[in-house]
Amino acid sequence: MAGKTSTIAFALLGVAIAAIGVMIGVLMARHGAMKVGGNVNVDGTSLGTFWFGVNDCTSGAAFVPPYLGANLRAEGGFGLRVVDSGDKARLWVFSQGGKQGALTIDKGNCSEWDVVVDWAHKTANRVSMVNGHVRVQCAVGGGTVKANVTFERCAQ
Repeated sequence: MAGKTSTIAFALLGVAIAAIGVMIGVLMARHGAMKVGGNVNVDGTSLGTFWFGVNDCTSGAAFVPPYLGANLRAEGGFGLRVVDSGDKARLWVFSQGGKQGALTIDKGNCSEWDVVVDWAHKTANRVSMVNGHVRVQCAVGGGTVKANVTFERCAQ
């Protein structure tokens, strides 16, 4: 009977250790995962009128030459590139993979400008991650561009 009790206790201990390991793994994965979301609305510009929801990002540190910023992408090849932070930041909006060109935006074109990019102090695949947000309303290309996007832990 004592041997059977020991076997059951050992089995329960093994299950408990495995469950704790799974919980730690899930928490670590959630802590390190990229988060990106938000929308970009382009209306009446030289690129046309379109809207996209941002769902992917890459740190500017992954490019050659590397830069402080992020390349924010959406389905269909739409994108928003952010280079630098604050008043000196510059944005580029791309439609459908840049086939029609890009709109270049700086603070002088905008009535609202809240662009922040900062290093996340973490790396993935030897690429420094970035965090930030873009909240702008700008007159450019004969129309308007409005963006409200946030991103965390963008790497590659």
